[in-house]
Amino acid sequence: MKKIKSGITILLFIFSLSVFAQNSIEGIIKDAETEKPIPYVNIGIVKKDKGTVSTEEGKFEFEIPSKLMNDTIKLSSLGYQPKSMLAKEFAAILKESPIIKLVPVITELDEVVVTNKKLKEKIVGNKTKSKKMKGAFSYAVAGNEVGIKVKIKDSPTYIEKFHANVVSNTSEKVKFRMNFYNIKNGLPNQKIVKENIIFSINVKEGQFTLNLEEYDIVVEEDFYCTIELLENQKQEEEVFFSAGLLGNTMAYRYTSQGEWTKSSTVGIGFNCTVKY
Repeated sequence: MKKIKSGITILLFIFSLSVFAQNSIEGIIKDAETEKPIPYVNIGIVKKDKGTVSTEEGKFEFEIPSKLMNDTIKLSSLGYQPKSMLAKEFAAILKESPIIKLVPVITELDEVVVTNKKLKEKIVGNKTKSKKMKGAFSYAVAGNEVGIKVKIKDSPTYIEKFHANVVSNTSEKVKFRMNFYNIKNGLPNQKIVKENIIFSINVKEGQFTLNLEEYDIVVEEDFYCTIELLENQKQEEEVFFSAGLLGNTMAYRYTSQGEWTKSSTVGIGFNCTVKY
């Protein structure tokens, strides 16, 4: 936590320079079949705060401390087989060629359930609109992610809209990804969406709503709803959301493939319109 001029700010993601030796790596990720670049691939040291997200053109670069070269690096993207190897092996491959290829997988479509049952609509999650307590993507790096655990009342539940109350925003051109996860050991586990949901937040102050109906997101149990930072060309750009005490459990991680941390005392003000 970090106090600013007034109120309380949570999740102010600022990284200090490491005193350890760094190994700078860069490359481009492509589809193994089409040779086309793959945008927004998560790349990082598993359960460490070192990683990034590939750009829209599939390019990436970041630094790996020498002390982590024997740790596992993982690349993952919706629609592709994940790839894992030791960081030193990854660095060696990139020295030979800057191109890393991922193999596409065929995603099976979920069965469509047709019912004549009249569905109930409800808003679930943290509904706070506080301006004194707030959570932020501030001076953040690609891969920063934060969200809340959402409890559902009945199964199946259809997720139609995502909402967040924006306290202040200078990040109109910054790109984010909306993620939904199932839960394991109280933390986000595997993504339950079939495609990337990319968006920008064009609201300076007040409620931001993202319509999700076209994605046909159906859940049968409690889930995590998160926002992930993808691109931040100017690191001084930031967005602050309302937050509150004793809301839904919040989880966050500093970068791609990093370890999740949860808080049950402070929650970011995210919520969803659902039907069940």
